[in-house]
Amino acid sequence: MKECLQRYLKNLEALYALDPELAARVDLLPLSQTPTLEPTRDGNFTVRLTADDGKPIYAHSRYEPEQEADNLVTSQIRARAREDEDQDVPDEALESLCFLIGGLGLGYHVAAVERRFRRPLLIVAEDDLALLKTALFVTDLSRPLRDRRLTFLTAADRSQLHQRLRPVLTPIMLGLYFIMPTYARRYHAGFQARITSLMRDFVEYGRLQMVSVVRNARISCQNAAFNIPFYLSQPGVEVLAGRAAGYPAIVVAAGPSLARNLGRLAELRDRAVIIAVQTVLKPLLARGLPPHFVTSLDYHEVSAQFFEGIEDFGGVTLVAESKVTWRVPEAFRGRIHLLHSQFIEDLLRDAAPPRGKLRAGSTVAHLAFYLAEHLGCQPIILVGQDLCFTDGLYYPAGTPIESTWRPELGRFTTIEMKQWERIIRSRAGLRRVKDVHGREVYTDDQMFTYAEQAQSDFLASSTRVIQAAEGGMRLEGTEVMPLAQAAERFCTRPLPPGLLAVELPRPSADLRDRACRQLRQRIEELREMRETCLETKELLERLAGLVDRPAEFNRLVLRLHELRRRVQRCDRTYNLVSQAAQLAELRRLQADRGISDDQAETSETARRRLRRDREYVSAFAEGCDFLLELLPATLARLQERWP
Repeated sequence: MKECLQRYLKNLEALYALDPELAARVDLLPLSQTPTLEPTRDGNFTVRLTADDGKPIYAHSRYEPEQEADNLVTSQIRARAREDEDQDVPDEALESLCFLIGGLGLGYHVAAVERRFRRPLLIVAEDDLALLKTALFVTDLSRPLRDRRLTFLTAADRSQLHQRLRPVLTPIMLGLYFIMPTYARRYHAGFQARITSLMRDFVEYGRLQMVSVVRNARISCQNAAFNIPFYLSQPGVEVLAGRAAGYPAIVVAAGPSLARNLGRLAELRDRAVIIAVQTVLKPLLARGLPPHFVTSLDYHEVSAQFFEGIEDFGGVTLVAESKVTWRVPEAFRGRIHLLHSQFIEDLLRDAAPPRGKLRAGSTVAHLAFYLAEHLGCQPIILVGQDLCFTDGLYYPAGTPIESTWRPELGRFTTIEMKQWERIIRSRAGLRRVKDVHGREVYTDDQMFTYAEQAQSDFLASSTRVIQAAEGGMRLEGTEVMPLAQAAERFCTRPLPPGLLAVELPRPSADLRDRACRQLRQRIEELREMRETCLETKELLERLAGLVDRPAEFNRLVLRLHELRRRVQRCDRTYNLVSQAAQLAELRRLQADRGISDDQAETSETARRRLRRDREYVSAFAEGCDFLLELLPATLARLQERWP
């Protein structure tokens, strides 16, 4: 038992470094509350638990629990692989980065995955802290804990799951396997079912995020570069931090239920900070209700239509991500705050002024919520945040889309029919959810993933969130309340004059000139990096033919190391290209899954590494070409569009 105690202390130390709150809860749990260890025939342990139906059940075999765990992991992984590939898959081809293990038991299944795979990411769903503490006595989990590769989900909580798994979204999306120990199907099965459901929702959210990042990487880089004149000449959101502390905010989104409350917003403008998404700006202005802020983040130039043709913006302030299409800041006439951009900072270096950050959101409604938090508003009242097809509508009445439909309307085609056509177009992705009244309504996969992120944000926020849409999906982390009642309770005092006023310093020509010098320097660095890429690619092709001739192979490898060091000296320029070549980064990470650094080196594994590197270098060189076309245009634009 001395060995078990040493193992426990070693595990606990690693857990304290990773998750102090959980470690303290486990540490304080009395040993008298933990299940009794029973020895097994092979010298290990098992435990007897009480199943959900009240019957006794063993967490592991009473004979060979380690072998049982190895067999179960192998069978479940191979079954999933056969489903994906529709064929038998050899063991050596089975590689994955991430595993969700539904139940810790005594840790044998975690250890089995750890033995079999190279540095796997391990997510363990276990709500029985007494069992978790017992496992720390039996199985050495200190290495994956120290490496921050082991995460425990101890509650079926959406916010906790998002908070812990967002940083590892990429490996999850590259391959997630579910491992379900046999005992967990009868022990706390409800918890495991909820975790599985939350995890599937998270994966759907992650898929949308990753597709968006990869697909839009280059247009986002172009937009950020073309927005540099606005980024430099006006302050960011850092000047807005806490400006409206203690005053309520009303976030106005574009859900169909907005029509029910649109008329009530005018009387609240002087008593609450109104933050509108770009889609509803024109309808609000048409009613003589300019919001205090409007948010925009979409990379596509179609977003500019929400700002074009407006004669008077009525003092509205635009808060936008720097990747927003450059046509939006050009069309907007008023104060602009662009969020911090790592791409612009890597481009301009010391010529880039410090700019404030907000969390990354998928939609303008997410951004509006983050802005309200940044302002210090309390509470945040949501209006029009439906995330479903309230009353069978896709858009609220009066939005710009109706003018687009107008030529098609007639005796046999009504606005309502066009709305339904827009909904049914995504019939394959429709799903039923509960609305604020407890009724079933339709949403689609895209809006469901938006709701997934929103609910995670609300649950994690220290700000009180009121869902006053009077329609739409029921969102966790909010209080449902009619807008009239919310206004009566929270919008009780006028906003002080000048509460949101910001002094705008006059941009200096010196700042523009410094930025131009930095852009010219980046162009020269990219030309050198491109030449290095081309030489590296040629060298890799030669090495592929010399795999079986070690002496010649090793001589060329020395030159390869020199080229690698040359690139590493320009690490921030390398980061620039990586941001423009997201697909190359993803493909390389994907290729790495099947090439273990610690596996026996053979001619075949060497060729696979070289093929992986050639593909990556080729894609990286294409990223250099893209930036070498973009930056001269950026330089010209900065000189021409400086205020």
